[in-house]
Amino acid sequence: MSKVLKEEDFKRKFPIKLVKCNNEWASWYEDEKTNLMAKLVKYKVNLYHIGSTAIPNIYSKDIIDIILEIYKDENFDSIIDILNVEWELRWIEDNRAFLVKGYGEDGFQTKVYHLHVRRKGDIEEVKFRDVLIKNPKIAKQYETLKLDLEQRYKYDREGYTAGKTKFIKDIIKRYSSHK
Repeated sequence: MSKVLKEEDFKRKFPIKLVKCNNEWASWYEDEKTNLMAKLVKYKVNLYHIGSTAIPNIYSKDIIDIILEIYKDENFDSIIDILNVEWELRWIEDNRAFLVKGYGEDGFQTKVYHLHVRRKGDIEEVKFRDVLIKNPKIAKQYETLKLDLEQRYKYDREGYTAGKTKFIKDIIKRYSSHK
């Protein structure tokens, strides 16, 4: 019973809330990129700003999504240990991890980040971002979908994410075959 109550409390504290494009998102990403690269200076990694905050002129959750791509010969667990000092590890499985920063006791803080840690080559989200940047009409279709999902899944992050999955996969598939 208390676990269910805790999950409901979490969902109420951290609802899905889309906001207008914020011109500061790019600099928030760059600041965090500098911070991460300083911590991981001895490792071979790449960083990418993904998610809707990386797309001009569309509504987004006020959360900066970052992919940290780790080269295959680097020690995944050591990198997670370094990150977990400043970031909260939410899950780790099969050379993938998800960490967050900016979740306060009473809700979101001013700057919120999601860090998706992957092995080299496991970064489809970058392809999706690039398609949306190059195709503003598709970006607006995605925005419309997300605004609808926000209304239906305001307190259900899993439902909101699942609602976007088919659109994302279809776009990646369509534009991967055009290369």
